[in-house]
Amino acid sequence: MRRLRVGLILATLLVLGGCGTTAITPPRALDPVPVFVLDHGRHTSLVLTAADGSLYRYAYGDWRYYAERDTGAWSALAALFWPTPGALGHRRLPGPPTAEAVERQVRVAIRALHVLQVERHRAQALHARLKGIIEVSPQRLEVPEVDLVFVPHPRDYSLAHNSNQAVADWLGELGCAVSRRPVLSGWRIDTAPP
Repeated sequence: MRRLRVGLILATLLVLGGCGTTAITPPRALDPVPVFVLDHGRHTSLVLTAADGSLYRYAYGDWRYYAERDTGAWSALAALFWPTPGALGHRRLPGPPTAEAVERQVRVAIRALHVLQVERHRAQALHARLKGIIEVSPQRLEVPEVDLVFVPHPRDYSLAHNSNQAVADWLGELGCAVSRRPVLSGWRIDTAPP
């Protein structure tokens, strides 16, 4: 029965175009700062460089499945087919803002790491917005399995707004062009247009 459920979930994702890669075209940055897209297999997290050179890793997901680690078939189906409470994960990393430091300091598997240069003011604005969600939340949940601390996110999780789509939205806020709304992870960097 479990294999059937997992098969149905995977078939749904395939039909909805979840396979393939999503192209990210970074902006031309006059005052560049690095940001890092971390592909963890099924989901993605984003690492932003703060004004002091430290790094902040952010991820989005379903509260019950991702934050509470209730990864059973029913939780997975609920997360896919009904709006469920969203979770914002975060972790401060000491830096420096290099790919090597990110790989060393993130304590979960990274399938692929992509480095982008974006405008410093955009990275700081996104960091401030996400930090604002964290600061007003009275609820915190430390989850060592994914090396993040979670707070409730104001937007519900759904197949139409999952972890990879949240990262695509964040990349848009950073001035990047994203080729599609990804269901699954899988990213590539395209060169900036002339």
